[in-house]
Amino acid sequence: MAIRYTNLPDNKSKPFGGAYSVHDRELTSYRDETIRMFTVNNNYTEKNAEIIKQDFLQTYKQWMFSSFPRVKGIEQYTHMCFTQGTTESFAQFYIRYRDNHRLRIAKGEYFYNQMMKSLWYSDNFAWLDDEPIKEGDVVLLSVPFADTGAVPTSLEKILCDCDRLKVPVMLDLAYLNLAIDLDFDLSHPCIEYVVSSLSKVFPIENHRVGIRLQKEPFEDQIYVINEYNYNYINLLSSFLGTAMMKKFSADYVFEKYHYKQLAFCQKLDLVPSYCVYFGIDYSGRFREYNRGGNGNRLCFSRIWDGRMTYDL
Repeated sequence: MAIRYTNLPDNKSKPFGGAYSVHDRELTSYRDETIRMFTVNNNYTEKNAEIIKQDFLQTYKQWMFSSFPRVKGIEQYTHMCFTQGTTESFAQFYIRYRDNHRLRIAKGEYFYNQMMKSLWYSDNFAWLDDEPIKEGDVVLLSVPFADTGAVPTSLEKILCDCDRLKVPVMLDLAYLNLAIDLDFDLSHPCIEYVVSSLSKVFPIENHRVGIRLQKEPFEDQIYVINEYNYNYINLLSSFLGTAMMKKFSADYVFEKYHYKQLAFCQKLDLVPSYCVYFGIDYSGRFREYNRGGNGNRLCFSRIWDGRMTYDL
């Protein structure tokens, strides 16, 4: 069945389709234990709700970049907000820049953003792959890139062009903690938001645990909810995310499953992605997994945890 706004196939029912966290036994056991603990002790006042939120934000920022000593500019992002995954951040970005801006994303980008460009920017859009950045553009880009798991080779040029032309940028780092030792620069003035989510790293995708980092405050819906009304913050999700990050290192999934990734890629004749869940097919053998880019991305996580099967 085709996805309405992208005309790309919905491959989530196929063995290597989508992008899912691995339901690792250690991860799921600790997740369930943490949820039970929160439920039993659920007696939270405004004061300790704020403590839970701040603990989450400070822990996430430190944990997120702990395996990436070469990433520059992190210290500039002093304003942080809890978000419902990354999707809430994307929506607010679209709302802020919907009028009088042209959206730019890359072919193969996260499906949600491919759909939203047709809903929100149907008459004011161009692929990053097809033409240079221009004044009046607004850019949303995943790093590592959703289609390959690698840092886009054109990232630095795109950001330098956006600096020069004063084009606002949001970077989606949801796949960052499935890789190690990447190198890129977050200090570019054009980058207004850096967003991420724990949905790909830990099996807590239904709890919608995310963060938005900013250099300067901007009072949109996310900022107002975080600053002025603790009742709107999902305390269970915040508590759960913090507990998972404190228990498991940022490179836990990569270190545990990297050898499996290499074995799968060798058997299927794929190029190993920098992101541990993925292998990339450039031969055309797995064309049904094409997401709009040059290669075909296969996700192994549901094979590893037994939710899907495939005869190698």
